[in-house]
Amino acid sequence: MTGNQNTGSLLSRKPRVALMGEFSSGKSTLSNLLLGEAPLPMKVTATRLPPVWITWGEPASYAVSKNGSEVTVDLRNLNDICLENIEFIKLYRRADILQVCDIIDTPGISDPNMKAVEWEPSLALIDCVVWCTHATQAWRQSEVAMWDQVAGSTNGNNILLVTQFDKLKSEFERARVLNRMRSEAGGMFKEIFAVSLLQAIEAGDDFAIWKQSGAGEFIEYLVSLLLQTPLNKSRGIGAMQQTTLQPSPSVIVEHVAEVVDSDLPSRTQDVSDADRIRPKRVRIKTRITPRTPRPPKHAVGGI
Repeated sequence: MTGNQNTGSLLSRKPRVALMGEFSSGKSTLSNLLLGEAPLPMKVTATRLPPVWITWGEPASYAVSKNGSEVTVDLRNLNDICLENIEFIKLYRRADILQVCDIIDTPGISDPNMKAVEWEPSLALIDCVVWCTHATQAWRQSEVAMWDQVAGSTNGNNILLVTQFDKLKSEFERARVLNRMRSEAGGMFKEIFAVSLLQAIEAGDDFAIWKQSGAGEFIEYLVSLLLQTPLNKSRGIGAMQQTTLQPSPSVIVEHVAEVVDSDLPSRTQDVSDADRIRPKRVRIKTRITPRTPRPPKHAVGGI
């Protein structure tokens, strides 16, 4: 076991959020947005990679075998490693979002040639899912069939993310797609969001573009859900409560740019800088401010 790895109990560890979806659905772009960097070099983002588990800690990379042993890996040479006996890749990064959750990317689930028996074991690692679906062909039957295999392994706190929403050029088309998503998939997910991920990444300090991208609303909901929902392993759709998440009293999410909502500074006056979690993202930064003290360092990070 590595020095970074902290195997905690179910009640003490952070929730594990899996990024899932079919090929070219935006999973990698979403990962880049949340982490503020590409966790893997572009050349090793092959679909047949094992799950990539990203957690808080000093930057390091390991391959974890099916017998539990670990070996340090150079991600630049990952394609040269025999992955047949690798259970998952474990990455430690200092992206601030990792202070409230672990992120698990699942490249293999995108490969139509990979049998379910090859990727289903990774479901034991996850608690909830952000499922990415491309706006121009959203929620295809193949996705429905795959989700049927995944949903029962989650705690029900899952989000459907309609990506590349800017590809839909008219308001009528955007409304039609969202209405169809709510009709066909609304009962399967806690919430549905439409986002333009590249627009969010490229927004720079332009708050209007960031807001228009839909990413801010999605990230605020995700973090609120993670912070206010007790971790439990009740599995399946039956564990999901079909209620609308109200703004959490334990978290404030504000966009840090030249223009911010006028009411946000007053809401954070009583919170010290030491109690702030600021998830890094490319150019845009979001300040997530818990109203309750952050956990001690020994309780933050790892599994």
